Amino acid sequence: MKNLMCAIFSKCLAVVVLPFLLISNSHSQTLEKIKFGFAQNSISPIVINFIVPQFLGYYKEEGIDVELVTLGTNAAVMANLDQKHIEFGVGVPSFQLPLAAKGERVPGINFYEYTYPFKWAIAVKPESTYKTVSDLKGETIGVSSFGVTDFPIGKAIVRLNKMDPEKDVKWLAVGEGVTAGLAVIRNAVSSLVYFDTGFGQIEAAGIKLRYLTLPDNVPKVGGLYISASKETLEKKRKVAVGFARAVAKASYFIQSNPEAAAYMFIKLYPEAAPRGIPLAEQIKAVSIPIKKRMALYTHYDKSISEIGKTTAAEWADEIEFLGLKEKIKDTSPFYTNDLIAEINKFDPKKIMEDGKNFKIPSQ
Repeated sequence: MKNLMCAIFSKCLAVVVLPFLLISNSHSQTLEKIKFGFAQNSISPIVINFIVPQFLGYYKEEGIDVELVTLGTNAAVMANLDQKHIEFGVGVPSFQLPLAAKGERVPGINFYEYTYPFKWAIAVKPESTYKTVSDLKGETIGVSSFGVTDFPIGKAIVRLNKMDPEKDVKWLAVGEGVTAGLAVIRNAVSSLVYFDTGFGQIEAAGIKLRYLTLPDNVPKVGGLYISASKETLEKKRKVAVGFARAVAKASYFIQSNPEAAAYMFIKLYPEAAPRGIPLAEQIKAVSIPIKKRMALYTHYDKSISEIGKTTAAEWADEIEFLGLKEKIKDTSPFYTNDLIAEINKFDPKKIMEDGKNFKIPSQ
């Protein structure tokens, strides 16, 4: 009788314990949900290094589930970061520093530079007689808008070529994307100042352009960062490191196989991919802006091996370019490299080897 009772008790205990273990195991795998906001109106290949970790499981490896939130403007990103609607947001020095110069509080600290400067160029028609920026004297140069960084960057490039951007050239706002490219082809402007992935979008539409050689001393401005509040970096340091590490891994993967990255973008966001063409052609079109941007994932100074690390020199260039040297004497409150060593605790060679070995399915 005693043995029978023990057997019954053991079976009952097993019935109770097994579900408990399953529940506990399931709970241990719960991912922490976080939001990353960026200043675009829609998902596009410009944020491919935040998309690839979704496909490859890099976020999951770090115990997080990341939602990409399109917020339209840098002002909206900073507001949402300040109001804690998002944990992380894109940090843009050219937007943050003027705010600080006016005495306004910048809610985020930039802790990982995911796109290094310099991302602009000046393009002309392939058959154009213009060879150098100096050849544009007396001509009309196009920019997408007078309210974006393209315009002051264009003026700075003209100035570096010993011309007066207010007197020696004219400027015309021509719109974004393909519209901007057509303005060049149709001779509405002599040339176009635009950024890397913008030109990629134009080229993906079949519009051919030729790029003028820029001076060596262009200001190292235009870096983009992952930004978070001081509170988030203190209380959720592991999450911040994991998020940036996943992006870092993706950046190496993309550099080794941009076509695979394009495939992942199409599969995760088919509504944002070119329509009415075979998969191979979709991949080719999407990979053009990806290839433009991926060159900026690692630092232009090859002595800096840690991905995501920023330098005081970059911030000094930003300050000088924005004309804020008299108003901002110390840029150290705006960025930190304190998490970089921990973020870089992975093997880039293995990630790149994984990228090379990734096979795109035929369908």
